[in-house]
Amino acid sequence: MPWIIIAGAATASSVFVLTMVNTYLHYTYRERFMKIWAYAWGVHTCRYLFLIASVFWPGNLLLKEINYLCIIASAVLLLTGTRLFIGKPVGRIEFLIGFLIGSWTVLALSLHLPPLLVVVPIFAFLSYTYIHIGIQFLKGAREELASRITGWSFIVWGIHQADYPILRPIEWFAPWGFIIGSVLATSIAMGLVLVYFERTHQALKEKEERHEQLIASSHNWIWEVDANAVYTHASPQVEELLGYRSDEVLGKTPFDLMPEAEAERIREIFGGIAARQEPFFRLENTNRHKDGRLVVLETSGVPFYDSRGTFCGYRGMDHNITERKQAEIQRELGKQVLQVLNESREFKGAVEEVAALVRERLDLDAVGIRLQEGDDFPYLVQAGFPPDFLMAENTLIERLPDGTSCRDEHGKVRLECTCGMVLSGAIPEGHPLATPAGSLWTNDTFKLLPLHDVRASRTRSRSECIRLGYASLALVPIRYKDRIVGLIQCNDRRKDRFSEELIQHLEGIAAYLGSALIRRWSEVERLDLEKQLQQAQRMESVGRLAGGVAHDFNNMLGVIIGHAALGLMDTPPEHPSHDHLQAINAAAERSSALTRQLLAFARKQAIEPKLIDINDAISQMLKMLQRLIGEDIELVFEPGSGIWPVLMDPSQVDQIMANLCVNARDAITASGRIVIRTGTALADATYRANHPEAGSGEYVWVSVSDNGCGMDRETLPHIFDPFYTTKGVGEGTGLGLATIYGIVKQNHGFVSVRSEAGEGSTFTIGVPRHSGAAAPPPGRW
Repeated sequence: MPWIIIAGAATASSVFVLTMVNTYLHYTYRERFMKIWAYAWGVHTCRYLFLIASVFWPGNLLLKEINYLCIIASAVLLLTGTRLFIGKPVGRIEFLIGFLIGSWTVLALSLHLPPLLVVVPIFAFLSYTYIHIGIQFLKGAREELASRITGWSFIVWGIHQADYPILRPIEWFAPWGFIIGSVLATSIAMGLVLVYFERTHQALKEKEERHEQLIASSHNWIWEVDANAVYTHASPQVEELLGYRSDEVLGKTPFDLMPEAEAERIREIFGGIAARQEPFFRLENTNRHKDGRLVVLETSGVPFYDSRGTFCGYRGMDHNITERKQAEIQRELGKQVLQVLNESREFKGAVEEVAALVRERLDLDAVGIRLQEGDDFPYLVQAGFPPDFLMAENTLIERLPDGTSCRDEHGKVRLECTCGMVLSGAIPEGHPLATPAGSLWTNDTFKLLPLHDVRASRTRSRSECIRLGYASLALVPIRYKDRIVGLIQCNDRRKDRFSEELIQHLEGIAAYLGSALIRRWSEVERLDLEKQLQQAQRMESVGRLAGGVAHDFNNMLGVIIGHAALGLMDTPPEHPSHDHLQAINAAAERSSALTRQLLAFARKQAIEPKLIDINDAISQMLKMLQRLIGEDIELVFEPGSGIWPVLMDPSQVDQIMANLCVNARDAITASGRIVIRTGTALADATYRANHPEAGSGEYVWVSVSDNGCGMDRETLPHIFDPFYTTKGVGEGTGLGLATIYGIVKQNHGFVSVRSEAGEGSTFTIGVPRHSGAAAPPPGRW
């Protein structure tokens, strides 16, 4: 029967192709069911080979047995693989039935039973198996067309297997039966492959969707770079991290997004890793956000390769650790600030170091620290502010056009600008930019404008921070007990530089500065009190002695002057004793003047304070002062305008001016120049820095300058000591400047001196402005 050979060969060839296809798919995708299918089709191929062989050796019983066993084994394997594919458990009953039928087949052939008793059980089992598989496919089919076609193909093939024992003996139909079986087998095999790929594609699609959803829900930036470190993929999270859209990053390298120094550092590290094609994990790197701020990322990546094993680049992700790094920096900064403040002996140097640390570690454009001096809060230290900003912002006191400070209804000096509002506690309670500790901060300084508008009726806003382009601003008060005594000011031109956590950290640094300030002021106060006590005890002792002696001596001088005057009245000018009496009288008068100086120094001189204009008082004695200093010295008077009245005994003014001018005259060797100036001043922080003896308030001042020999630094600390003089014996009493000191202190004023050897001297006397009643009654006050 040659038709059996041709049909069997054709069917074996097609089934062998299915075997090779499934074998390739198994080795490509490593699916277990593919392997079982390959075995099933391979066994099915063998079935046709043994069928053809049985034609040539029709009496060979073994060939028939193997043929039928291959049919049974192929069906069991195909059923097993398909169950695995559709996710059904492998049924043991099918294996048992297959084993029993196989055993029956061998037995029936051995006993030479009729062919129908041999083939009917076999093909009934095949029919059941294929129809069962088809039904399972149809039940498990989702929307895939291939699954439905494959399921119905299995069912048709199962029906075909049922009719095989009946139609096989019909000679003209037998070849078509083989062809139909081959077509159905091929359709089923290809359908299985198509279903596999459809489901694989669907699984990949679902996996990609899940992956995209995970990426979308993640805050990490997923990226891919090629072998040249150029971005070929960037997830949308890059915009959240660095402000760039994904398409803006593509074509760039990671180093293009970093500051220059950081780019060089990371390029060197990454170059070594990429050369070895190693994975890397948690590589910290600093990037520049699109708005200019710095962002710290933690980067991990793994190399990837193409199908030929060629290195293609890296895939990885970036995680934002800026907040964590800032917290670490803040903790370290706090430790460094404490260390500086605890170890430093010089307060200003320590504060300068603190300001530099805050600016460097927090990467800020400018940092300034204000501390109270009198009624003002000038910068004690600053770093990064331009000169024009400091000129406009150093002092905060609001002034009228004539320079007078403005005060509120409680008499407190009014402070300008946002700094002044924080320092004076004028920020409205519950303001969104304020913290419970009294700090004020913003990442957009334009939000401060409404704050200034609220206060416009009380003070003038400067808005220098806005004018100079500072976008982020933080003002943190420094407290001493319950009082604000200073302020930390942080400025940056970039937005979003501050956070609530960072402000809380700066408030901690302000507390450290407040503690250090307490220690410093306590030490300074202690030293000042000791110095004042020593000076007061020394002056009191000398004053008590000088005052007692002068008082008694003045009484005796009164007797001498009186008797000398009576003698002169009784003695004509031509009498030989007249000249002697005049000499006695002149010496007694000079001695009396000396006792008056002693009494003034001892503050026991009777005075009559009056409201006087200091310009008028000096103008009236210019001729007398010119006679005192001589014609070789030029005397210049430069009166100030708008001089306030002062409450003072006019004779004390005369005494001060005479002593100062005589002192200046003695410092000039030949010809020279003495300049007297007057003016008014508010003793703010800047003024008091030049005149340490001045207290806070408003003063009328008089200065006497000369171009004489000046004084060295060893002399200056002693010039107000009583009986201290640099003149020769008999040339000075050492009481002139001590007397001035006593008079000034008696009038609650100050005296300061600026002098250098060979550069002349300038003495400045300050007396408080009088704004009360006309004058108290005469007496010792």
